[in-house]
Amino acid sequence: MKKSSLKNLLFYMTGQASWYFVNGLQMVLFPTILILMLGVTPSNYGLAQVSLLAPSIFLIVLGGTIADKTDTRILLAIVHFLATFPLLLILFSIQFGFLSFQVMIIYGLVMGSISAFVIPSRDALLTTISEGEIQKTVVIAMLTQFGFQLTGMVVGGLADSVGVIPLIIAQGVSLIIGCYYALKLPKPKIKKQSLDIRKIKDEITEAFVEVRKSKEIFPVSISMIMVGLCFMGNNLVTLPYITTERYGLGASGFATVSTCFWLGTFFSNSILALNKNLKNWGTALMIAMSSGIPILASLYFNMPFYGLCIIIFLWGGGAGIVIAMGRTITQTFAKESHRGRMLSVYTLAFMTSGPIGAIISGNIIENYGLRANILTSSIVGIAFLTILSIKTNIWKIKSPK
Repeated sequence: MKKSSLKNLLFYMTGQASWYFVNGLQMVLFPTILILMLGVTPSNYGLAQVSLLAPSIFLIVLGGTIADKTDTRILLAIVHFLATFPLLLILFSIQFGFLSFQVMIIYGLVMGSISAFVIPSRDALLTTISEGEIQKTVVIAMLTQFGFQLTGMVVGGLADSVGVIPLIIAQGVSLIIGCYYALKLPKPKIKKQSLDIRKIKDEITEAFVEVRKSKEIFPVSISMIMVGLCFMGNNLVTLPYITTERYGLGASGFATVSTCFWLGTFFSNSILALNKNLKNWGTALMIAMSSGIPILASLYFNMPFYGLCIIIFLWGGGAGIVIAMGRTITQTFAKESHRGRMLSVYTLAFMTSGPIGAIISGNIIENYGLRANILTSSIVGIAFLTILSIKTNIWKIKSPK
């Protein structure tokens, strides 16, 4: 890469790091506040997780459409700045004694809405930053994401000793850093068509049509529905309740389990970064997704806490391959003029099914227990992967080079 390209990559990854450090802290602070400080039920906790994810169902393709038509540097800077406001809401609610489940729902809806514009903007910029080395750049971006999510989770474990307020302030500082570095990114290389509000509906429809026409992106997007339903829902809801009900742990337990998961993703993406000649992208994706089923099913059994951590690490390793391969396939085969929107449709697949999975998991846990939920999710996952293998060519997707 040229010196200017390396500088742009550094600016991009700094912004990526700032956002996912905040995200990692959120993964620990959100259940800490809801489960430990407010004592909500599993079904209400599932609903709270939905508040974080559901806005993307309605906004992420719109976010991709706007990313295709605007200067994404400016868009990223704006959303980083706006993301500080829901943090201020939590700070004031704790300080003045009105923290409640309803306040956390408001926080989730606002932060979830903002995230719907961050993800497609970053994804659309990635191809420009990559200078033709898309798989390598995607993996570097994933390593940065996982690395700083891990850092955020580890720092989040300090909530038991220092409280949540200093950690929320750290989130705000990180977002301001991301805002600054977004403005230092390069301007778009191609002249973008102006955003016409009257044509937004048609622009969004085009994205779904293009994804449906793609023999590569369509089956990958469908596979993300299973990821959201069976894996994401359990990761968000089941793991925190396993940590509290089976092991009696608090914020440090949430942080440890989350860290093990994302350490696994970091490890598997490090392996991918070293293996630059991987060609069978679809095969790698399907093997990784299939490995998640027995790992999820193993949570049915009681085990020492260190055993749980090993299982979660392995689960994270498979998830890292799924995320990296899914994004690489979508980035590679998306049309240049529609890339932001097509990436948004891909993201929408698991952002839609994830909240549904969280609600289902929360209600099954509350009414029938943890084991019933794990068993149900495993059976659904097996059925989904079987149908996907029979009805699509997902196993045959390969690098075009």
